[in-house]
Amino acid sequence: MDWTYVALIVIPATILIMMIQRADPKRRRLVIFFVVLGLLVIWHNTFIKGDLHEETLVAYVLALVLNFFFWILIGRYNPVDSGDKINVIGMDD
Repeated sequence: MDWTYVALIVIPATILIMMIQRADPKRRRLVIFFVVLGLLVIWHNTFIKGDLHEETLVAYVLALVLNFFFWILIGRYNPVDSGDKINVIGMDD
């Protein structure tokens, strides 16, 4: 098992999955589409490099576990609001 490859795949997979968690609820389907596309590109990279299927699967599971802990510790208490509820305060306000 190549743990350096696992570590290199955990980081972008965690960021991609976190993008789904923190996306605007109205745009979540579009974000899911592009995140799945990115994860499939990473998965396709394993076919090019050879026998790294187990490492990629372990990296995806670790990314899901890390995102679950992020959701437990931070995401539940700070949910993402809709883009319509965001108020921008300028110099005149």
